[in-house]
Amino acid sequence: MGRRVLLFGGTTEGRELTRFRLPLVYAVATAYGAELVRGAENTEVTVGRMDAAEMEKFIKDSDIACVIDATHPYAREARENIRAACAAANTPLMRVQRREAVTDGDVVRVKSAEEAARFLEGTTGNVLLTTGSKELEAFACVSDRSRLFARVLPDPEVIKKCAECGFDSGHIIAMQGPFSLLMNEEMIRLTGARWLVTKDGGAAGGIEEKIEAARSCKARVIMIERPHEEGGHSCTEALLWARRILGLSRPPLFPMLTDMEERSAVIAGGGRIAARRAATLIKCGAAVTVVSPEFGPEFKEMKCRLVRKGWEPEDLEGAALAVAATDDEKVNAAIGAAAKERGIPVSVADNAAECSFFFPSLVTSGEVSASVSAGALSPALTHRLAERLRSVWDEWVKEERAALEEKKDG
Repeated sequence: MGRRVLLFGGTTEGRELTRFRLPLVYAVATAYGAELVRGAENTEVTVGRMDAAEMEKFIKDSDIACVIDATHPYAREARENIRAACAAANTPLMRVQRREAVTDGDVVRVKSAEEAARFLEGTTGNVLLTTGSKELEAFACVSDRSRLFARVLPDPEVIKKCAECGFDSGHIIAMQGPFSLLMNEEMIRLTGARWLVTKDGGAAGGIEEKIEAARSCKARVIMIERPHEEGGHSCTEALLWARRILGLSRPPLFPMLTDMEERSAVIAGGGRIAARRAATLIKCGAAVTVVSPEFGPEFKEMKCRLVRKGWEPEDLEGAALAVAATDDEKVNAAIGAAAKERGIPVSVADNAAECSFFFPSLVTSGEVSASVSAGALSPALTHRLAERLRSVWDEWVKEERAALEEKKDG
């Protein structure tokens, strides 16, 4: 058996990563989590909670090349154990992290389930708890338990825990999500809830549907904030990272060519990478604007518009294409997100996973072009292949043009 990826899942992100046929060991805490990935190709499933020492032993005994932590944003203990185990086993680790929800002033933010319960004690009206079964014990201090309705997974152990926490069958909603806006609205109406308690599960956890449903039903939202967490990556980043470590291939990218003649292209950044991107787009006839507080010497003779300032979202106005090539990863990520919101194709120079298109190595001779890509897995291979192609491309094009002329004359 070859080397594999150990993926700690039990989440939407974990299930998403099982779709790509990586050689996986998928670790989940419960049999229910395992059932959700039944039949996943090239995936071995292991069930049960492990502490840091058990994780370290498992990594060493199972020929694990790298670890992806796609556990829930609130699974702090599991996250810390995974980090400690990987450090002890000297195994590369990538954390997959959901984007946090953006909320307005109508949402009451609290630090913990205990704080949410104390807040509710000073209110009136029924409450729909959508935090899962782990936090139910925290709501024991609410004096009028008849106000509380718990929405939990339809798992026998979970139902048993609800009963132990004082919830009778009339106050338990046992259902598997995802829950649509309409379903959330119906549950709020059926329970008569004036309050909805939730965690910030991000888009994958249906937070937007919960907030909008509460708003439409004139209920208030109490959100338990996430534990503080540094860093974190997307599923796409984790997939690329694991493939690079294992030396795996992927389907080739579809080379969708587009006409950029006299169309606006906006580049953020004033260094060498930004200059290379600008030169390519200028060669393709684009009207290029480059935004940066400073510009390298490569821009001195370049036929493009230089705007000497920091990047702002308004700089994307009217752009047909955008490139984020600053020296700040956070700024690049913000540019990528802003472009996608506006439906503008964007290339993010330092993060292939944030791109909506991949900037190719372009080989040209007049209007004849070819693009080279190694699927974002090996920029070095892309560069070497493009250079070899450039060394013969002009001659090939001339030969084929001449052959066509001969055929036409004959």
